[in-house]
Amino acid sequence: MRKTFTKTTALLALLLLLIAPSLADTGSAQNAFASFIRYSPTPGELDTSVVTFENSKGQQVDLISAVHVADGGYYKNLNNRFKNYDTVLYELILPDDMAGQQLPAQMSSSSGVSGIQGMLARSLGLTTQLDRINYSPKNFKHADLTQSGLSQKMAERKESLATYLMQALMKSASMDEKQLGISEAELASIDLASVMSGTSSAKDRKVLKKLFASALSSSGGLLSAMSDSAIIAERNKVALNVLDKQVQQGDRRMAIFVGAAHMPDMAQRLRKNGWKRTKTDWLTAWTI
Repeated sequence: MRKTFTKTTALLALLLLLIAPSLADTGSAQNAFASFIRYSPTPGELDTSVVTFENSKGQQVDLISAVHVADGGYYKNLNNRFKNYDTVLYELILPDDMAGQQLPAQMSSSSGVSGIQGMLARSLGLTTQLDRINYSPKNFKHADLTQSGLSQKMAERKESLATYLMQALMKSASMDEKQLGISEAELASIDLASVMSGTSSAKDRKVLKKLFASALSSSGGLLSAMSDSAIIAERNKVALNVLDKQVQQGDRRMAIFVGAAHMPDMAQRLRKNGWKRTKTDWLTAWTI
């Protein structure tokens, strides 16, 4: 049974990397990460936060944590919230020729990562961020590295997708049932063929939702060694440089919409720049 458990968790580690490619451990206490994403086994709910910071001039920025697959209503709620901001700074690793352009209302991607995210969303009975978030409003502003920019930063740090995957696999091999949030028997019962084809049963969907909710809400999940990687730190630097420009232009209410794993580092950088945290709201990403 342990052999099946290890092989299954290794595969799911790879899948989790693709469903939430920016999940990371901050290297600090779990409470830091729990401020931005949480899982409540009872009643069975995964929530992400909207954390408000304010500077000495009264300007506000909301850190809006995101997960890349969720219920459709979660993304509908976010689209409505975005209308209330002067500027929404968003993450997307775009092709170089798309950076700075107004994006279509619905993004599409032929990348392998997006395809696997879509497959997992179907397996979980959910939908994807790219399918449901409207990126076309005029208050949306790209605040991320481009494809070539990320490649350059990864090369400078001697990082690669292969090293990220290896870190996920090594972490998954040491995880126990408590960390996974499900039992070994539940995990072994999953029909992986159905998961890969996006045709999982209602029973498997429930187990998968519990698994991913638990992993996403942990302080490190399966990707615990990426806090100072290009995929987190370098992209956060870009986002906050764009924020500084909007602050200088006089925007009063802004939002940074990025994956929840970016937020502990993002919040720490804001505090160093004099921003003070004022409140936290929670949004339900999915229920089990």
